[in-house]
Amino acid sequence: MTQSNNSHRASGIALALISASAFASLGLFAKYLFAYGMSVQQALAWRFTVASAILWIWSLATGRHKRPARDYRSAVLLGLFGFAPQAGLYFVTVKLLGPGLTGLLLYLYPAFVVVMGSLFLRKRPVRAQLIALILSTAGCVLTLWTRGQYPAAGYILGVLVALTYAAYLVAGERVLAKLDPVFATTVLMSAAAIVYWSITLATNAFSLPSQPSVVAAVLGIAAFGTVVPIVMLFAAMARIGAADTSLVSTVEPLVTIALSAAIFGDRLSLLQLGGGALILAAVVVIQLEPVLDRARQES
Repeated sequence: MTQSNNSHRASGIALALISASAFASLGLFAKYLFAYGMSVQQALAWRFTVASAILWIWSLATGRHKRPARDYRSAVLLGLFGFAPQAGLYFVTVKLLGPGLTGLLLYLYPAFVVVMGSLFLRKRPVRAQLIALILSTAGCVLTLWTRGQYPAAGYILGVLVALTYAAYLVAGERVLAKLDPVFATTVLMSAAAIVYWSITLATNAFSLPSQPSVVAAVLGIAAFGTVVPIVMLFAAMARIGAADTSLVSTVEPLVTIALSAAIFGDRLSLLQLGGGALILAAVVVIQLEPVLDRARQES
C-alpha cells in the first residue's frame, strides 16, 4: 500500500472517529435539555428543524434537491413511519436510562438486522452473523441482569429502540440505496420535524428556548449531534467504505459512556459494562467478515 493510500485510509478512519464521537453527544445534549424541563417532543422538534434547515442550505447549494417527485415521496414516507418513531423512542429511553446504557442497547440493532433479513428478505445468515447473534443476545441478558436504579420500562424501550432501528434499516434498504444520502437525510429530518411539531402543538408543550445555555444545547444537538456526524460519516465512507466505517463507529457507545460519566457522573455496573462489551463484540464480528473477505481476495 502506497503512502498516499495510507494517508487516505488514515483520514477516513479519523473522519469515522469524529463522526462516532459527535453522534455520541446526541444523548448528552438530550439529557441536558430534559434537565431544563423541555419535553421529548419539543427537543426532537427543535433538533430536526435546525438540522434540516442546515441540510437544506447544503442541498440547495449543491443541487442535491433536484430530484423527481417519487424520491421525495419515498423519503417522506420513510421519515414519517420509520425515522421519526425510532428517534422518539431513543429520546424517551435516554430520559429513562441515560445516554450510556441507551447507547449500548441501541447497538443490538446489527443482530436484529440479521434476524429480520433472514425472516423477511430470505437472506441466509453466514457463520459470523450467527456468532454475532449469540454474543449480542448474551450481552443483552447480562446488561439487563442487574436493573439497579433504572426502571424496567426503560430496558424494554431500549431493546425496542434497537428493534425499530433495525426495522427502519431493513425496510429502508432499497429506498435509501436509490437516493443521494444527503438528500435523503434532509427530507427524512424535515418529515420528522413536521411530526414532532404537530405533537408539540397538539399537547401544548411548546417552549421557546430563551436561556443561552438551552439555546446552545439546541444548536449543539442539531449541529454537533446531528449534522456534523452525518457529514463526517459520508466523508469517511467515501474514503474507507461502509464496512470499515461501521467498524470504527462501534466506539460510539464507549465515547457516550465516558462522556456521560465525566459530565453527569453516570456509572454502569460491571455486569452492564460486560454485557455492553459482548454487544460491541457482536458488532465487530459482523463488520469484520466482509473486511476479511475483501482482504483475502486482494492478497
